[in-house]
Order: sequence, then C-alpha cells, then structure tokens
Amino acid sequence: MASRPAPRFGLAVPIFAGAGGAHVRTPLLDRLDVDHLRRALVEAESLGYDSLWVADHFQTGREAAILECWTFMSWVSRVTTTMRIGSIHLAHLFRNPALTAKLAATLDHISGGRLEFFYEAGSPASRREVESYGFGFLDDADRMAAFEEAVRIVKLMWTEDRPSFRGRFYSIDRAVCYPRPIQKPHPPVWIGTFGDRAADPSYGLAAAQLGAIAKHADGWNSTPVSVDDAAKVLKALSKACSEAGRPFSSLALSLETEMLIASSASRVRELQGLIERRNPGGAFADWARIGQSFVIGDPPAVTRKIEQYVELGISRFMIWFMDYPSLDGMRTFAAQVMPYFRGRA
Repeated sequence: MASRPAPRFGLAVPIFAGAGGAHVRTPLLDRLDVDHLRRALVEAESLGYDSLWVADHFQTGREAAILECWTFMSWVSRVTTTMRIGSIHLAHLFRNPALTAKLAATLDHISGGRLEFFYEAGSPASRREVESYGFGFLDDADRMAAFEEAVRIVKLMWTEDRPSFRGRFYSIDRAVCYPRPIQKPHPPVWIGTFGDRAADPSYGLAAAQLGAIAKHADGWNSTPVSVDDAAKVLKALSKACSEAGRPFSSLALSLETEMLIASSASRVRELQGLIERRNPGGAFADWARIGQSFVIGDPPAVTRKIEQYVELGISRFMIWFMDYPSLDGMRTFAAQVMPYFRGRA
C-alpha cells in the first residue's frame, strides 16, 4: 500500500434530473437548479474534494434535459478555484477533434491549468443521441479507428506549431491552437471502459478499447463495476499495456460510481425506500445486486468497499451522490470516510 498513490475523490456533477425513473445516477433530483449546483460545488471544494466531473450528453435524464458539457465546465472554472475540472466520457463524435482541441486548450488556459481531458469513442448505446443531432454514427471498428485519429489530432494541436494530419476520418492542415494549454506537455488524457465489458471476450470493442488506452491515455476510468469484475478488467488492461510496451504502473486508475451513504445503516435504508418510491418500475428493486457495483452503506461499510478498490490499485474516484439534491451524503463522505484514506497517505 505504501507505494500506491493516496486515493483522490472527485464529484460527478448532477447536471441532469433523474427522479421518476429517468436516470439511476440522480434518482432524487426532480429538476435542474443551477444556483443550487453552484452552492454544492463551492461547498465540495471547501470539503476537500479534489475534482469535479461533467457528463457529455446532449439529451439524457428527465425530459432529456441536460446542460452542455463545455459550456458548463467553462462556467465552473470561474465558480471554483482549486478543483480539477474533467469531462466524463467526452464523446468524440459530437465535435470535430480540431474543435475539441481548441475548446480544451481554452478551458485549460482560463482555469489556470486544471483540465482533466476524458475522451471517449462512444458505444452502440450512443447511436440514437448522435444521430438525433445529425452527426454521423460509425460502426464499432470505424468508430475506434476514428477515435484514435481524433486523439492524435488533439495531442498534435496541443504540442506542435501548425500541425497537419490526414487520416481516413479526420484531417487538419497547419491548424493553429493558441493559446496552448498551460499544462505540459498537455492536460492528462483519460480514456474509459464500460463496466465489466472490457474483460468480456464476446464484446467486440474490448480489445480495441484496451489497446487505445494503453497507447494513448494517461489514465483509465471505468463506469460502475463490482470489485471482482474490476479486478478482471485491470488484468486485461495490464496485458494490453504489456503488449504496447508500456509499464502498467504508468497508467492512473479511476472508478466512476454511484454512492448512497448516510450516517447510519437505518438512515441508508430510509433513503433506499425513498428512492424506490420516487422511481417506480423496478430499477431499484434489488439493492443487493445494485450494491455489487455501487457503493452503499454507512461510513464503515463505504470505507471497506472503497478500500477493496484501492487494494486493486484504483486511486481516483468520481462519485455520483444518489441523495442529491441533499448534500448530506457529500458531507458525510468528506467528514467520515475521506480522512481515513488521507491518514494513510
């Protein structure tokens, strides 16, 4: 444990409502309230959360209403002062990569070098959203190939003067990207996988995703996944790094997860009942199953679960607090769980 980095904890920002069965990540949020979000982010920073993470969708949650990622992150850069600012699964099909590089360089510049660049190829589940906005969707193999071109273009524009590139899907011709990002050689690049599928040989994208991470990423992130399945994914990712000639230890490891925490087990059960009532339809009918991939319980139980992930080498956590718009979960975690891990740094 002594050689591993101390865990860091970030806040996944609830920029869409999920109550009424619209989305499991925000099951008690009825509507967006930007003023409340601002207060929550300011408090999260004061509580010691190191980062905030913003989902990149155009339509999701209740009434498909969600704030746009880059606009929101730019606003957040002025609301906060120390927290790192990251996208969650920034969808490369939503924007030309040269434009993305410029957006990212601008945000890193105006935030004082706080950007975490989490880029993503997308999955078949994103087809409807991509096509509804008139963007072309690609099949699995082409989407991964286009994504790798996009990553190369973004890095070229961050690090070279007037770079040119011509690929199958994208090209640039002496493109200018000034001012450059403050962070050198560039902001950290994160690429993620989806749950346990990265270790599933039947999932056609598994090898390509892991290969892209090994070649291009500074960090890996997974959507919610059980401890056992996380271990399988990390084993597969370690193999991909070895095949790419890269030390697995050079890759930062992160988990995005839903969390339901309260001061006592009885209060956790009360919140579970409230979530069930507010979200009829069965999504929350089996808390034992949900608890395999989510982090649920009182502070000692949550600490034990986080410790299991840390033992695997995961050192970054992006947390969706399921009791939001209450800030009790965020406060309880900061007061009763985070100090344990900081004390072991």
